[in-house]
Amino acid sequence: MGLIFKLISVAFFTLVFSWEVRSEEALLSGRWQQISSDAGSCATCFIGIVKQGTVLIVSANNGWSATVQTGRNGPARFASGQGRWKMRPGTIYSNRVFDVVFALRGEQLAMVMVVDFGNGSKRTVRAVFARPAQKLPMTKA
Repeated sequence: MGLIFKLISVAFFTLVFSWEVRSEEALLSGRWQQISSDAGSCATCFIGIVKQGTVLIVSANNGWSATVQTGRNGPARFASGQGRWKMRPGTIYSNRVFDVVFALRGEQLAMVMVVDFGNGSKRTVRAVFARPAQKLPMTKA
């Protein structure tokens, strides 16, 4: 009887944990518009987050991408991982690697990116994203 209870308990907690991870991924997935950044304002900057296997792929329209995994610490929902800026000769971030953390705070997604310049120096970029406003279809009156 004790072994059966243990097996059922393990199966239950595995199912609950995997459901929580899938729900975190669903909350983060989709398109997000940048609403602020300490690297400069950009009304046209977006990121897209897509589940691919056991990870989330983050792609930005301004030249970077990252692979992150979701986690949870109490009520805090977050994803962390690594990425790379696109090769753009003559730009400060060209081909630079970075660590990144996303934290879901209500309806906003906060990001902290730490870019490694390879010479011992690093730069931290902080940004906040929100879901783009829904555009209502035009109707004739």
